[in-house]
Amino acid sequence: MKLTMSRSLTQRDKTILLVLGVVIILLLVYLIGVLPALSQLSNLAQERSSLEQTLASLGQVRARQQQAEEHGKSVLSRVPIGAHEANALELLNQIAQRSDVTLVSVAYGNARSGTPSTGASSGAESSSTPASSSPSPGNGALSSLQYSVVATGTTASLESFFADLVTAPRLMTVQLQSVSGTASGDTANFTLSVYYRTG
Repeated sequence: MKLTMSRSLTQRDKTILLVLGVVIILLLVYLIGVLPALSQLSNLAQERSSLEQTLASLGQVRARQQQAEEHGKSVLSRVPIGAHEANALELLNQIAQRSDVTLVSVAYGNARSGTPSTGASSGAESSSTPASSSPSPGNGALSSLQYSVVATGTTASLESFFADLVTAPRLMTVQLQSVSGTASGDTANFTLSVYYRTG
C-alpha cells in the first residue's frame, strides 16, 4: 500500500521564501556590482592621492629650481666682468669703516704692502703691484683677486665686518687664518678672495 503525502505552501511559507529570494538577489547584486565598484572607487582615491602627492612634489621641485635660478642671478649680479681692483679695495675700506674695524694692512699675494691705519676711517694703502688672481681658463670663467688682510677691532665689530664681507655687493669669500686678542682688541689675519668674470 503506497501512501502519498502532499502539502500546499501556506502564506507564511511563501513570505519566507520571498524574503529569502530578495536577500539572495540583494547579496548577488552587492557581490557582483556594488563591491567591485567600491573597490574601484577606493583604488581611484588612492591613485588620486598619489597623483596629488606627485604634483605637490613637482611643485616643490619647481619652487626649488626657481629659488636656485634667482640665487644664481643674484650671485651673478655680484660678479662683475673684469677685476676692477680699485672697486674691490674701496668696498673693503667702506665695510671696515661701517663695522668700526681698522685695516692694519693689505697684502697682495705674498708681498705685503700698505701702512697701518690709525682708525676705522683710514683704510690700508694700496700699491701698484697687481693683486694675485686665479688663472682664467676661458671666457666667462670666474677668477679672483687674492688679498691677505690684517684687521683689528672688538669681537663684535670683527664679526659684523666678516658678515658684511660675505654679503657685499661683490662676491667675496673669507678664509680666516688666525685671531689673537690684545689689550686694545682682537686682531684677525685672513685671506680675502674677490671674484670677477673674465668675459
